[in-house]
Amino acid sequence: MLGQRWRPLSALILALTFLLAPALTVHADTLASATTGVRAVRWLLTQQKDDGGFPGLKGQSDPSTTSDVVLALASFGIDPASVTRNQKSPLDFLAAQATNYANTVGGAAKLALAVIASGQSPRSFGGLDLIRQITQAYDPKTGLYSSQLFADAYALLALAAAKVEIPQQAVQGLIAHQGADGSWAWDGSTDAGAGDSNTTAIVLQALRAAGVAANDPVIVKGLGYLHTVQQPDGSFGYQPGQDGDANSTALAIQATLAAGQHPESNDWHNASAALLRFANADGAFRWRNDSPDDNLLATVQALPALAAVPFPFMLQSASVVARQDEIQDSLDCDFFAETHHNLCGAFRTTWQQAGGLPNLGYPLTRPYYDAQRGAVVQWFERARLEWHPDMQGQPMILLGRLGAEWAATHAHGPAFQQTPQSTNPACRYFPETHHNVCNGFRAYWEQFGGLAVFGYPLSEEYTENGVVVQVFERARFEWHPGAWPTRYDVLLTRLGAEQLGVS
Repeated sequence: MLGQRWRPLSALILALTFLLAPALTVHADTLASATTGVRAVRWLLTQQKDDGGFPGLKGQSDPSTTSDVVLALASFGIDPASVTRNQKSPLDFLAAQATNYANTVGGAAKLALAVIASGQSPRSFGGLDLIRQITQAYDPKTGLYSSQLFADAYALLALAAAKVEIPQQAVQGLIAHQGADGSWAWDGSTDAGAGDSNTTAIVLQALRAAGVAANDPVIVKGLGYLHTVQQPDGSFGYQPGQDGDANSTALAIQATLAAGQHPESNDWHNASAALLRFANADGAFRWRNDSPDDNLLATVQALPALAAVPFPFMLQSASVVARQDEIQDSLDCDFFAETHHNLCGAFRTTWQQAGGLPNLGYPLTRPYYDAQRGAVVQWFERARLEWHPDMQGQPMILLGRLGAEWAATHAHGPAFQQTPQSTNPACRYFPETHHNVCNGFRAYWEQFGGLAVFGYPLSEEYTENGVVVQVFERARFEWHPGAWPTRYDVLLTRLGAEQLGVS
């Protein structure tokens, strides 16, 4: 009986399913970035060791690699504490290794950055005050926390993330090591040709986190150096003249984001698309095209760039960044100037098939991974589209149950109680939820989406604030007769905007 009752739900799912096989042509839209990131995370989780850590170059759990993994997971909104093997998380492994790993400034700073990104306190982790260890390493004579600039930059990032005041001398100490070409070298050298894209990218993020303006000549000059290592295909090499690699491309993308620029723009030769091209079929990233094997470090460094979050960031950063304005993307996308967001690929197809603007409204975010729902989501005024990686073995796109979520906190009164079938011939009864849909609401439901778009009714009609309304699984109908052309006698409540707190 239960199987027969919910048979229409199967049809609903099939109607909203779009199989997303890997494409040969990579589009640099944010949906592709988010779904590629999900596949990368799924591969990454297979690499976890029994002690909760992740392997370094020697194949054993390594605190530096594990810190990178923690940052990668947090960039996608995934709590690293929830990622366990043998009941041990990467944070458990790092806490056990903290004393040994944090005995250098670079180790303490990267660990602090990872701990903060996970929502934990760097003041008390693994029995250590990581922030104190960083600040105690400061040398007022040089203005550096470490002579190795990569480590020094991590120190500034960690202090900024911990909201600790950074001495201006520390900012100037890092700036002083910028080469004539705008680069920074890992060992602090300013000799011609010593600089590299990786150190430059992390330093640019550190300076921005420390309060250096995006239009400061130091930042502009550093970005100029990154242009010199960018290849025609949009990827970035370690130094000028070297082939592009995933690690350098990811860090450069983060640096451009930190400077308030758009890596997917023509100015940056669509660097976002270039990064996607380093993804292997199993979800992992390779380091370079002439080294096609799965590379764990390339994978974890790609993830923050795919999530569009520069250092430092928190668990919530992905959803916050998703609301920021986008630029127009001409590849398989529609751009809505009303909300400054793109609608791309399979999400655009679903939006169009589900009724477009009247039913779903304008996009309010870019696509991003929602760890709570286990799906890539994009919010609209009246809907939420969800890309699920696990249903029936293939990715699927579904409409979120915004009506049901709204009803969970608003379902009061007799209208939400089970109701017998109406004798009114203008009504249609749904035994699945024991509710009727009648007259104008029925006409709109049947003509403009039906079960696949709106779902089953969860209430009868009732009056709220002088307006007749009815709640469905994915929508809330409002009756406004004569306010608009005929179709718009029924308006859909902006449930998506309400959940996001958007006016």
